[in-house]
Amino acid sequence: MNNIYGMIKKYSGFLMAVVLLITTCAVVFSGNVTEICNAAEIRSGVSTQVDSRTEEKTGTEPCKKEDGGKFRIAFVDYDEYMPASRQFYYILSDLEEKGWIRKGSLPFTIEDIDTSHMSTKDMYEALEKEDLGEYIEFAEDGFAFLAYDDRKAVAEKYKTRAGKDIDLVLTFGTAGGLFVKELNLPVPMVDFSATDPVASGIIASSTEGSGNPNVWAQVEPSLPLRQLKYYYSICPFRRLGVIVYGDETISGVPDIIASAEEIKFQLVKYNIEQQPRGTKEELDRYYRLVEDRIRQMADQEDIDAFFLPVDLINDPDRLEHLLDPLYQKNIPVYLMDDVEAVKKGGLLLIQANDMENVGRFVADTIGLILNGAEAGSLPCVYTSSPSIYLNYDVGRRIHYPMKFEFLAACYKIFTRESQNEKE
Repeated sequence: MNNIYGMIKKYSGFLMAVVLLITTCAVVFSGNVTEICNAAEIRSGVSTQVDSRTEEKTGTEPCKKEDGGKFRIAFVDYDEYMPASRQFYYILSDLEEKGWIRKGSLPFTIEDIDTSHMSTKDMYEALEKEDLGEYIEFAEDGFAFLAYDDRKAVAEKYKTRAGKDIDLVLTFGTAGGLFVKELNLPVPMVDFSATDPVASGIIASSTEGSGNPNVWAQVEPSLPLRQLKYYYSICPFRRLGVIVYGDETISGVPDIIASAEEIKFQLVKYNIEQQPRGTKEELDRYYRLVEDRIRQMADQEDIDAFFLPVDLINDPDRLEHLLDPLYQKNIPVYLMDDVEAVKKGGLLLIQANDMENVGRFVADTIGLILNGAEAGSLPCVYTSSPSIYLNYDVGRRIHYPMKFEFLAACYKIFTRESQNEKE
Protein backbone atom coordinates (compact mmCIF):
# COMPACT_ATOMS: atom_id res chain seq x y z
CA MET A 1 0.00 0.00 0.00
CA ASN A 2 2.70 2.51 1.05
CA ASN A 3 4.82 1.50 -1.94
CA ILE A 4 1.95 2.24 -4.27
CA TYR A 5 1.45 5.69 -2.77
CA GLY A 6 5.18 6.36 -2.84
CA MET A 7 5.36 5.60 -6.54
CA ILE A 8 2.28 7.69 -7.24
CA LYS A 9 3.65 10.69 -5.34
CA LYS A 10 7.08 10.38 -6.99
CA TYR A 11 5.75 10.39 -10.53
CA SER A 12 2.33 11.98 -10.18
CA GLY A 13 3.32 15.37 -11.61
CA PHE A 14 4.34 13.88 -14.94
CA LEU A 15 1.90 10.99 -15.02
CA MET A 16 -1.14 13.09 -14.20
CA ALA A 17 -0.85 15.05 -17.41
CA VAL A 18 0.16 12.08 -19.55
CA VAL A 19 -2.37 9.59 -18.21
CA LEU A 20 -5.29 12.00 -18.30
CA LEU A 21 -4.44 12.74 -21.93
CA ILE A 22 -4.08 9.04 -22.80
CA THR A 23 -7.23 8.09 -20.88
CA THR A 24 -9.29 10.80 -22.53
CA CYS A 25 -8.02 9.95 -26.00
CA ALA A 26 -8.68 6.25 -25.41
CA VAL A 27 -12.24 6.96 -24.40
CA VAL A 28 -12.79 9.37 -27.24
CA PHE A 29 -11.66 6.95 -29.90
CA SER A 30 -12.61 3.51 -28.56
CA GLY A 31 -15.65 1.73 -29.95
CA ASN A 32 -19.02 3.08 -28.89
CA VAL A 33 -17.49 5.34 -26.26
CA THR A 34 -16.97 8.37 -28.44
CA GLU A 35 -16.50 11.44 -26.27
CA ILE A 36 -16.19 12.61 -22.67
CA CYS A 37 -15.41 16.27 -23.18
CA ASN A 38 -14.35 18.47 -26.03
CA ALA A 39 -10.55 18.79 -25.87
CA ALA A 40 -10.65 22.56 -25.82
CA GLU A 41 -13.13 22.46 -22.93
CA ILE A 42 -11.00 20.04 -20.89
CA ARG A 43 -8.06 22.45 -20.80
CA SER A 44 -9.58 24.85 -18.33
CA GLY A 45 -13.31 24.48 -18.00
CA VAL A 46 -14.97 27.31 -19.88
CA SER A 47 -18.27 28.72 -20.97
CA THR A 48 -18.84 27.14 -24.38
CA GLN A 49 -21.71 29.30 -25.56
CA VAL A 50 -20.71 32.08 -27.93
CA ASP A 51 -23.32 34.79 -28.17
CA SER A 52 -22.72 38.07 -29.97
CA ARG A 53 -25.34 39.70 -27.75
CA THR A 54 -22.92 39.57 -24.82
CA GLU A 55 -20.66 42.11 -26.54
CA GLU A 56 -23.27 44.77 -25.77
CA LYS A 57 -23.34 43.98 -22.05
CA THR A 58 -21.72 45.98 -19.33
CA GLY A 59 -18.97 44.65 -17.11
CA THR A 60 -19.06 42.75 -13.85
CA GLU A 61 -17.59 45.48 -11.65
CA PRO A 62 -19.43 46.31 -8.40
CA CYS A 63 -22.16 48.93 -8.63
CA LYS A 64 -25.06 50.23 -6.56
CA LYS A 65 -28.71 50.41 -7.49
CA GLU A 66 -29.92 53.51 -9.31
CA ASP A 67 -31.24 54.90 -6.02
CA GLY A 68 -27.83 54.38 -4.41
CA GLY A 69 -28.94 51.43 -2.32
CA LYS A 70 -27.72 47.84 -2.07
CA PHE A 71 -28.99 44.99 -4.24
CA ARG A 72 -30.96 42.54 -2.10
CA ILE A 73 -30.64 38.84 -2.85
CA ALA A 74 -32.97 36.00 -1.86
CA PHE A 75 -32.35 32.24 -2.14
CA VAL A 76 -34.56 29.22 -2.84
CA ASP A 77 -33.23 25.67 -2.28
CA TYR A 78 -34.88 22.26 -1.88
CA ASP A 79 -33.27 20.70 1.22
CA GLU A 80 -29.95 20.14 2.99
CA TYR A 81 -27.40 19.00 0.42
CA MET A 82 -23.71 19.60 1.05
CA PRO A 83 -22.67 20.12 -2.59
CA ALA A 84 -25.16 23.01 -2.70
CA SER A 85 -23.49 24.60 0.33
CA ARG A 86 -20.03 24.24 -1.17
CA GLN A 87 -21.10 25.65 -4.52
CA PHE A 88 -22.86 28.57 -2.80
CA TYR A 89 -19.63 29.30 -0.92
CA TYR A 90 -17.55 29.49 -4.10
CA ILE A 91 -20.07 31.89 -5.67
CA LEU A 92 -19.83 34.08 -2.57
CA SER A 93 -16.05 33.80 -2.54
CA ASP A 94 -15.78 35.11 -6.07
CA LEU A 95 -18.25 37.91 -5.40
CA GLU A 96 -15.91 38.84 -2.55
CA GLU A 97 -12.89 38.62 -4.85
CA LYS A 98 -14.57 40.93 -7.36
CA GLY A 99 -15.48 43.48 -4.68
CA TRP A 100 -19.24 42.92 -4.50
CA ILE A 101 -18.72 41.65 -0.94
CA ARG A 102 -16.30 43.48 1.33
CA LYS A 103 -13.08 41.56 1.90
CA GLY A 104 -13.10 39.53 5.10
CA SER A 105 -16.83 39.95 5.78
CA LEU A 106 -17.98 36.43 4.91
CA PRO A 107 -18.99 34.87 8.25
CA PHE A 108 -17.68 31.38 7.39
CA THR A 109 -14.98 29.55 5.47
CA ILE A 110 -15.21 26.44 3.32
CA GLU A 111 -13.67 24.53 6.25
CA ASP A 112 -16.47 25.79 8.53
CA ILE A 113 -19.05 24.55 6.03
CA ASP A 114 -17.52 21.08 5.77
CA THR A 115 -16.78 20.68 9.48
CA SER A 116 -20.17 21.91 10.71
CA HIS A 117 -22.17 20.52 7.76
CA MET A 118 -23.69 23.96 7.20
CA SER A 119 -26.73 23.95 4.94
CA THR A 120 -27.45 26.77 2.50
CA LYS A 121 -30.06 27.93 5.01
CA ASP A 122 -27.44 28.12 7.78
CA MET A 123 -25.19 30.09 5.46
CA TYR A 124 -27.97 32.45 4.37
CA GLU A 125 -29.07 33.18 7.92
CA ALA A 126 -25.47 34.05 8.82
CA LEU A 127 -25.15 36.27 5.75
CA GLU A 128 -28.34 38.24 6.36
CA LYS A 129 -26.99 39.34 9.75
CA GLU A 130 -23.70 40.61 8.29
CA ASP A 131 -22.74 43.96 6.81
CA LEU A 132 -21.22 42.73 3.55
CA GLY A 133 -20.31 46.16 2.25
CA GLU A 134 -21.99 48.77 0.11
CA TYR A 135 -23.21 46.74 -2.87
CA ILE A 136 -25.22 43.67 -1.88
CA GLU A 137 -27.07 42.21 1.09
CA PHE A 138 -29.17 39.14 1.70
CA ALA A 139 -32.81 39.99 2.24
CA GLU A 140 -34.27 39.38 5.69
CA ASP A 141 -36.40 36.21 5.70
CA GLY A 142 -35.49 35.75 2.05
CA PHE A 143 -34.62 32.05 2.18
CA ALA A 144 -36.85 29.04 1.50
CA PHE A 145 -36.41 25.27 1.73
CA LEU A 146 -39.06 23.84 -0.57
CA ALA A 147 -38.97 20.41 1.08
CA TYR A 148 -40.14 21.83 4.41
CA ASP A 149 -41.74 25.26 3.88
CA ASP A 150 -45.32 25.82 2.77
CA ARG A 151 -44.97 26.41 -0.97
CA LYS A 152 -48.04 28.59 -1.30
CA ALA A 153 -46.78 30.86 1.47
CA VAL A 154 -43.30 30.95 -0.08
CA ALA A 155 -44.74 31.82 -3.51
CA GLU A 156 -46.83 34.62 -2.03
CA LYS A 157 -43.82 35.99 -0.15
CA TYR A 158 -41.67 36.26 -3.25
CA LYS A 159 -44.47 37.64 -5.43
CA THR A 160 -45.17 40.34 -2.84
CA ARG A 161 -41.55 41.29 -2.21
CA ALA A 162 -39.91 40.92 -5.67
CA GLY A 163 -39.00 44.35 -6.98
CA LYS A 164 -39.53 45.94 -3.56
CA ASP A 165 -37.04 44.48 -1.10
CA ILE A 166 -35.82 41.60 -3.28
CA ASP A 167 -33.82 42.43 -6.43
CA LEU A 168 -32.48 39.01 -7.45
CA VAL A 169 -33.36 35.43 -6.54
CA LEU A 170 -30.62 32.80 -6.41
CA THR A 171 -31.85 29.21 -6.79
CA PHE A 172 -30.18 25.83 -6.45
CA GLY A 173 -30.95 22.82 -8.61
CA THR A 174 -33.96 21.76 -10.61
CA ALA A 175 -36.62 22.07 -7.91
CA GLY A 176 -35.61 25.59 -6.87
CA GLY A 177 -35.18 26.76 -10.44
CA LEU A 178 -38.54 25.45 -11.63
CA PHE A 179 -40.39 26.83 -8.62
CA VAL A 180 -39.11 30.39 -9.01
CA LYS A 181 -39.28 30.36 -12.81
CA GLU A 182 -42.98 29.48 -12.65
CA LEU A 183 -43.64 32.44 -10.32
CA ASN A 184 -42.75 34.75 -13.24
CA LEU A 185 -41.23 37.34 -10.92
CA PRO A 186 -40.32 40.83 -12.18
CA VAL A 187 -36.71 40.40 -10.99
CA PRO A 188 -33.85 38.24 -12.33
CA MET A 189 -33.46 34.61 -11.28
CA VAL A 190 -30.05 32.86 -11.30
CA ASP A 191 -30.12 29.07 -11.02
CA PHE A 192 -27.02 26.91 -10.51
CA SER A 193 -26.33 23.17 -10.49
CA ALA A 194 -29.60 21.91 -11.97
CA THR A 195 -29.02 18.52 -13.62
CA ASP A 196 -30.58 19.52 -16.96
CA PRO A 197 -32.19 22.98 -16.99
CA VAL A 198 -33.39 22.57 -20.59
CA ALA A 199 -35.02 19.14 -20.24
CA SER A 200 -36.63 20.15 -16.95
CA GLY A 201 -38.05 23.33 -18.46
CA ILE A 202 -36.19 25.96 -16.45
CA ILE A 203 -34.85 27.44 -19.68
CA ALA A 204 -35.88 26.91 -23.30
CA SER A 205 -32.38 26.56 -24.76
CA SER A 206 -28.78 26.47 -23.64
CA THR A 207 -27.56 28.32 -26.74
CA GLU A 208 -30.36 30.56 -28.02
CA GLY A 209 -31.62 32.39 -24.95
CA SER A 210 -33.54 31.12 -21.95
CA GLY A 211 -37.01 32.03 -23.26
CA ASN A 212 -37.59 34.44 -20.36
CA PRO A 213 -35.66 37.71 -20.00
CA ASN A 214 -35.51 37.32 -16.21
CA VAL A 215 -34.39 33.67 -16.08
CA TRP A 216 -30.84 32.31 -16.28
CA ALA A 217 -29.58 28.81 -15.44
CA GLN A 218 -26.09 27.36 -15.43
CA VAL A 219 -25.83 24.40 -17.81
CA GLU A 220 -23.28 21.59 -17.43
CA PRO A 221 -23.77 19.65 -20.69
CA SER A 222 -24.93 16.03 -20.39
CA LEU A 223 -23.21 15.35 -17.06
CA PRO A 224 -24.49 11.77 -16.47
CA LEU A 225 -23.81 10.88 -20.11
CA ARG A 226 -20.16 11.95 -19.87
CA GLN A 227 -19.74 10.23 -16.49
CA LEU A 228 -21.19 6.91 -17.59
CA LYS A 229 -19.04 6.84 -20.70
CA TYR A 230 -15.99 7.19 -18.49
CA TYR A 231 -17.11 4.57 -15.96
CA TYR A 232 -17.84 2.14 -18.78
CA SER A 233 -14.40 2.76 -20.30
CA ILE A 234 -12.70 1.65 -17.06
CA CYS A 235 -14.77 -1.47 -16.42
CA PRO A 236 -17.54 -2.30 -18.95
CA PHE A 237 -20.90 -3.35 -17.52
CA ARG A 238 -23.85 -5.22 -19.04
CA ARG A 239 -26.63 -4.16 -16.65
CA LEU A 240 -26.56 -0.86 -14.75
CA GLY A 241 -28.85 -0.37 -11.77
CA VAL A 242 -30.20 3.02 -10.70
CA ILE A 243 -32.75 4.02 -8.05
CA VAL A 244 -34.44 7.35 -8.63
CA TYR A 245 -36.08 9.51 -5.98
CA GLY A 246 -38.83 11.82 -7.20
CA ASP A 247 -38.34 13.80 -10.42
CA GLU A 248 -36.42 11.73 -13.00
CA THR A 249 -34.98 14.86 -14.61
CA ILE A 250 -33.22 15.83 -11.37
CA SER A 251 -31.55 12.41 -11.34
CA GLY A 252 -30.47 12.74 -14.97
CA VAL A 253 -32.60 9.82 -16.19
CA PRO A 254 -32.92 11.15 -19.78
CA ASP A 255 -29.11 11.19 -20.07
CA ILE A 256 -28.82 7.78 -18.40
CA ILE A 257 -31.25 6.34 -20.96
CA ALA A 258 -29.30 8.02 -23.76
CA SER A 259 -26.11 6.47 -22.36
CA ALA A 260 -27.68 3.01 -22.34
CA GLU A 261 -28.70 3.39 -25.98
CA GLU A 262 -25.31 4.73 -27.08
CA ILE A 263 -23.01 2.49 -25.05
CA LYS A 264 -25.27 -0.57 -25.36
CA PHE A 265 -25.89 -1.59 -21.77
CA GLN A 266 -29.20 -2.53 -20.14
CA LEU A 267 -30.71 -0.12 -17.61
CA VAL A 268 -32.48 -1.47 -14.52
CA LYS A 269 -34.41 1.38 -12.90
CA TYR A 270 -36.43 1.52 -9.68
CA ASN A 271 -38.41 4.62 -8.70
CA ILE A 272 -39.21 5.93 -5.23
CA GLU A 273 -42.00 8.49 -5.05
CA GLN A 274 -41.27 11.85 -3.46
CA GLN A 275 -42.23 11.81 0.21
CA PRO A 276 -41.71 13.77 3.45
CA ARG A 277 -38.16 13.60 4.80
CA GLY A 278 -38.22 16.44 7.31
CA THR A 279 -38.33 14.67 10.68
CA LYS A 280 -36.05 11.95 12.03
CA GLU A 281 -38.92 9.46 11.86
CA GLU A 282 -39.63 10.36 8.25
CA LEU A 283 -35.94 10.08 7.34
CA ASP A 284 -35.59 6.69 9.05
CA ARG A 285 -38.68 5.42 7.22
CA TYR A 286 -37.35 6.73 3.92
CA TYR A 287 -33.89 5.17 4.31
CA ARG A 288 -35.42 1.81 5.25
CA LEU A 289 -37.24 1.96 1.93
CA VAL A 290 -34.00 2.83 0.11
CA GLU A 291 -32.23 -0.07 1.82
CA ASP A 292 -35.00 -2.48 0.78
CA ARG A 293 -34.77 -1.31 -2.85
CA ILE A 294 -30.99 -1.65 -2.92
CA ARG A 295 -31.15 -5.16 -1.47
CA GLN A 296 -33.82 -6.12 -3.97
CA MET A 297 -31.74 -4.81 -6.85
CA ALA A 298 -28.57 -6.55 -5.65
CA ASP A 299 -30.31 -9.89 -5.05
CA GLN A 300 -32.74 -10.11 -7.96
CA GLU A 301 -31.63 -8.03 -10.94
CA ASP A 302 -28.24 -9.48 -11.96
CA ILE A 303 -26.72 -5.99 -12.25
CA ASP A 304 -22.94 -5.61 -12.55
CA ALA A 305 -22.75 -1.86 -11.77
CA PHE A 306 -24.83 0.69 -9.84
CA PHE A 307 -25.16 4.44 -10.48
CA LEU A 308 -26.01 6.61 -7.48
CA PRO A 309 -27.82 9.78 -8.62
CA VAL A 310 -28.34 13.00 -6.66
CA ASP A 311 -30.92 13.21 -3.87
CA LEU A 312 -31.27 9.48 -3.20
CA ILE A 313 -28.89 9.34 -0.22
CA ASN A 314 -28.25 12.80 1.22
CA ASP A 315 -26.76 11.53 4.50
CA PRO A 316 -23.19 10.32 3.80
CA ASP A 317 -22.99 8.64 7.22
CA ARG A 318 -25.65 6.13 6.10
CA LEU A 319 -23.92 5.39 2.83
CA GLU A 320 -21.61 2.52 3.76
CA HIS A 321 -24.41 0.53 5.39
CA LEU A 322 -26.88 1.17 2.56
CA LEU A 323 -24.42 0.16 -0.17
CA ASP A 324 -23.18 -2.98 1.59
CA PRO A 325 -25.58 -5.38 -0.24
CA LEU A 326 -24.04 -4.25 -3.52
CA TYR A 327 -20.46 -4.61 -2.32
CA GLN A 328 -21.18 -8.08 -0.98
CA LYS A 329 -21.72 -9.08 -4.61
CA ASN A 330 -18.69 -7.08 -5.88
CA ILE A 331 -20.93 -4.56 -7.67
CA PRO A 332 -19.16 -1.19 -8.14
CA VAL A 333 -21.06 1.94 -7.12
CA TYR A 334 -20.47 4.95 -9.35
CA LEU A 335 -21.51 8.41 -8.21
CA MET A 336 -23.16 11.33 -9.95
CA ASP A 337 -22.09 13.90 -7.35
CA ASP A 338 -20.56 14.67 -3.95
CA VAL A 339 -16.94 13.94 -3.08
CA GLU A 340 -17.97 13.39 0.55
CA ALA A 341 -19.90 10.33 -0.60
CA VAL A 342 -16.66 8.82 -1.96
CA LYS A 343 -15.02 9.27 1.43
CA LYS A 344 -17.98 7.62 3.15
CA GLY A 345 -18.31 4.54 0.96
CA GLY A 346 -18.99 5.22 -2.71
CA LEU A 347 -16.43 3.68 -5.06
CA LEU A 348 -15.76 6.22 -7.77
CA LEU A 349 -16.74 9.71 -8.85
CA ILE A 350 -15.71 11.57 -11.95
CA GLN A 351 -16.71 15.04 -10.89
CA ALA A 352 -17.34 17.29 -13.85
CA ASN A 353 -18.50 20.12 -11.60
CA ASP A 354 -15.42 22.23 -10.95
CA MET A 355 -16.95 24.17 -8.08
CA GLU A 356 -14.42 26.98 -7.88
CA ASN A 357 -14.60 27.84 -11.57
CA VAL A 358 -18.36 27.31 -11.73
CA GLY A 359 -18.54 29.73 -8.79
CA ARG A 360 -16.64 32.31 -10.84
CA PHE A 361 -18.92 31.73 -13.82
CA VAL A 362 -22.09 32.21 -11.76
CA ALA A 363 -20.62 35.21 -9.90
CA ASP A 364 -19.68 36.83 -13.23
CA THR A 365 -23.26 36.30 -14.41
CA ILE A 366 -24.65 37.91 -11.26
CA GLY A 367 -22.30 40.84 -11.81
CA LEU A 368 -23.47 41.29 -15.40
CA ILE A 369 -27.11 41.17 -14.36
CA LEU A 370 -26.68 43.68 -11.55
CA ASN A 371 -24.93 45.95 -14.05
CA GLY A 372 -28.02 45.87 -16.27
CA ALA A 373 -27.61 42.84 -18.54
CA GLU A 374 -30.71 40.85 -19.45
CA ALA A 375 -30.46 37.54 -17.61
CA GLY A 376 -32.18 35.49 -20.31
CA SER A 377 -29.71 36.48 -23.03
CA LEU A 378 -26.46 35.68 -21.21
CA PRO A 379 -24.30 32.60 -21.95
CA CYS A 380 -25.20 29.74 -19.66
CA VAL A 381 -23.09 26.73 -20.76
CA TYR A 382 -20.06 25.87 -18.67
CA THR A 383 -18.11 22.66 -19.25
CA SER A 384 -15.93 21.75 -16.28
CA SER A 385 -12.61 19.96 -16.27
CA PRO A 386 -13.12 16.42 -14.94
CA SER A 387 -11.53 15.17 -11.71
CA ILE A 388 -11.47 11.55 -10.54
CA TYR A 389 -12.08 10.55 -6.90
CA LEU A 390 -11.58 6.96 -5.70
CA ASN A 391 -12.27 5.06 -2.48
CA TYR A 392 -9.31 2.69 -2.51
CA ASP A 393 -10.62 0.44 0.27
CA VAL A 394 -13.90 -0.19 -1.53
CA GLY A 395 -11.98 -0.90 -4.73
CA ARG A 396 -9.89 -3.54 -2.98
CA ARG A 397 -12.92 -5.06 -1.29
CA ILE A 398 -14.81 -5.65 -4.56
CA HIS A 399 -11.68 -6.51 -6.61
CA TYR A 400 -12.11 -3.48 -8.85
CA PRO A 401 -9.44 -3.08 -11.57
CA MET A 402 -7.05 -0.44 -10.19
CA LYS A 403 -3.98 -0.39 -12.40
CA PHE A 404 -1.13 2.00 -11.70
CA GLU A 405 -2.10 4.23 -14.64
CA PHE A 406 -5.64 4.54 -13.30
CA LEU A 407 -4.45 5.39 -9.79
CA ALA A 408 -2.07 8.00 -11.18
CA ALA A 409 -4.96 9.64 -13.05
CA CYS A 410 -7.03 10.03 -9.88
CA TYR A 411 -7.18 13.51 -8.43
CA LYS A 412 -7.81 12.16 -4.91
CA ILE A 413 -7.64 8.70 -3.38
CA PHE A 414 -9.35 8.08 -0.03
CA THR A 415 -8.54 5.28 2.41
CA ARG A 416 -10.12 4.18 5.67
CA GLU A 417 -6.81 4.22 7.51
CA SER A 418 -6.36 7.93 7.02
CA GLN A 419 -7.84 10.88 5.23
CA ASN A 420 -4.54 11.53 3.44
CA GLU A 421 -5.19 12.15 -0.21
CA LYS A 422 -3.00 12.01 -3.21
CA GLU A 423 -3.40 15.19 -5.22
